[in-house]
Amino acid sequence: MVNKKQPSVESLKEVSLLQIFSETEIQEILGIGKLIQYEALSNIVIEGEMSWGMYLVMDGSVGVFKSNRVSGNTYDVGQIDRGGFFGEFSLIDDGPRSATVRATTECLLFYISKYSFQAFLNKSTERKLKFYESCAHHVVNRLKELDDSYVITQYQLWKTALSTKGSSEEAA
Repeated sequence: MVNKKQPSVESLKEVSLLQIFSETEIQEILGIGKLIQYEALSNIVIEGEMSWGMYLVMDGSVGVFKSNRVSGNTYDVGQIDRGGFFGEFSLIDDGPRSATVRATTECLLFYISKYSFQAFLNKSTERKLKFYESCAHHVVNRLKELDDSYVITQYQLWKTALSTKGSSEEAA
């Protein structure tokens, strides 16, 4: 069962993106966000819709799904568990959501609107700089993970294709 009590400073400090903030700053963040509970299999955000804020996973798990623009098929591209986050791009970019995020279990999320978070950041240039550096660090890590996954996937595809080609030549 999901714990519905308001998150604590300590629970928000578990979110790696927010670890750069002081306890006082985290306390401010607690005041600008709201706790939202989602049932399993509920869509939280949908690819292509406008972005209005960031979500922190306080309990449960969410899946990230991306549509293939050519085939229209939807693919499971990741999972985010307690302490994870999504929607941080909406704090920087005015573009639409880049993926659909769906609750894979009953989950509890802490939502922070784009406008509230920007007001929080605008209180201090140092605060803003720390946050954007943290975002850049997390984006770089995600890109490295995606690159590694891509290389492994391409290797497996080529290996399968070559072994299938060899099998069909032997049969002929």
